[in-house]
Amino acid sequence: MEQLLNKVTNAGMDPSAVTGEEALALWEHIRQYIASTNVDKAHCHIISAEYRSKLLQHTESIEELRAALKLLSLPQDIDDILLVKASLSERLLEKGAYGEALNEYVLTANIAVEYGRIDHYVIAIIGMGNLCDAYGDHNRALRFYQKIDSIDHAITSRSLRLRYKLYMLSCYISLQRIGAATEQLNECEELSILVSDKNLTSQIHLYRSKLHRLQKEHQQAIVALSRIQYATGKAHAQWLSVMVKIETAYCLHEFGHHPLANLLLDSIGKRINPATSPLIAIRFYNAMSQIAASQNKFQLALDYEKRAFQIESDLIKHIPISDLGSAQLRRLSRFELQLKLIISEIENKELKETTKLHKNAVAQLQQDVLTDPLTSLHNRRWLEVKLKELLLNDKPFALLVIDIDHFKSINDELSHLVGDKAIQTVSQELSKYFKFHGASCIRFGGEEFLVILENTELAQAQVHAENYRKQIHQFSWHDILGERGLTVSVGVTLHRDGENTQRTFYRADKALYRAKANGRNQVCSEL
Repeated sequence: MEQLLNKVTNAGMDPSAVTGEEALALWEHIRQYIASTNVDKAHCHIISAEYRSKLLQHTESIEELRAALKLLSLPQDIDDILLVKASLSERLLEKGAYGEALNEYVLTANIAVEYGRIDHYVIAIIGMGNLCDAYGDHNRALRFYQKIDSIDHAITSRSLRLRYKLYMLSCYISLQRIGAATEQLNECEELSILVSDKNLTSQIHLYRSKLHRLQKEHQQAIVALSRIQYATGKAHAQWLSVMVKIETAYCLHEFGHHPLANLLLDSIGKRINPATSPLIAIRFYNAMSQIAASQNKFQLALDYEKRAFQIESDLIKHIPISDLGSAQLRRLSRFELQLKLIISEIENKELKETTKLHKNAVAQLQQDVLTDPLTSLHNRRWLEVKLKELLLNDKPFALLVIDIDHFKSINDELSHLVGDKAIQTVSQELSKYFKFHGASCIRFGGEEFLVILENTELAQAQVHAENYRKQIHQFSWHDILGERGLTVSVGVTLHRDGENTQRTFYRADKALYRAKANGRNQVCSEL
């Protein structure tokens, strides 16, 4: 994409200056006269598809995406192909072409497994589960989402991990499995601390409210709803806005504020039209029916129930639920085993390559390639080599994941320059403390650091983590941060013999989630 944009800029064009139909015309011109490769032309179709989607030209958007796929080839364009298929599935769902969307999910899963793309495989499984949810078969949807559990540690995107767990939570709530839902909700809350997505965080509050309402705890339900602050402008935000209003109307009704509940639902009803998502329309009409019935407006309740039933019947007719049965689940079970083998093979291959090239690779790597420029700590590239070395030599080690608490507010309130100075100070104190303990200190990214302690027991690692946490907490931050202080949270774990480093990091990350969830400025460990 970057190469195409450079060509466009060199031609004296500014794509950001146009929108709508003008943008479509511009990108058609670019595709015909500036794009010189099939990949460039495919990117033109992809961009045009986005503009057409915003113009509600769903059929044309689908055609653009399919045209892009024809220009891309495996294996060289694997990432572009998977991204296009993900967009194509969304467009097909918007159009109501559920069978075609399922075909794309199946194809995506096949390709993702063949080329070891875990995140895209997860996206495809989520799509299949969503179809079962839309059909109303929440038990079956749950079985699809649970297929992700065994490869959960290999998902690289934290927001994707949170999304699939939220879908599972929704199923538990729909099935009124209160205990399982409560446990899943707590896990989602821990994970959300490290995911900067207002909509996903707000979705957690929404589900917390639903759980309270199921247990007749209406005051707590209202409090949960009051905490919701979602980012606008996305389809997910529109869904969330409607669901929050419906849930609020239920709560108002329970408190006896019938006029307010009716007014809130009427405001939603004015926006319900044939283009509205069927799932939103069903939820709305069911809410209207239940509230009308409780107010003894039985004819009105029956009318709304009929509307919901009609939409639900249409969904059931068009969703290919028979293709999402036990055969599909068995196929995914085989894929799970295959993915585990792929992950293992990749790591074994990396170890063999490291054995063969280790001496030459280390000699060729320059210091600046292996060092983070801001902190002078080791960087992620160095970490990759170090972990391979530890695995190759079967060396036991403890892993500490350290994260600066509330760092975003430092950048927002005091500037990024001050934030950089805070990161440098934290890293200097990290080096100062651990240099006497034979440890490796790494800046993993942003405000997150790793420490590798070789030949160390868990108790020793916890002591070191706690000492460092106190050192940062007691540090004189006045010259850098003024009146505010700075703390860190730490997650600690031990590498288990025979496991891959992804699992080790996942456990340390999980401990960090817990430290954050428990109030920050503390150390938690995970066995």
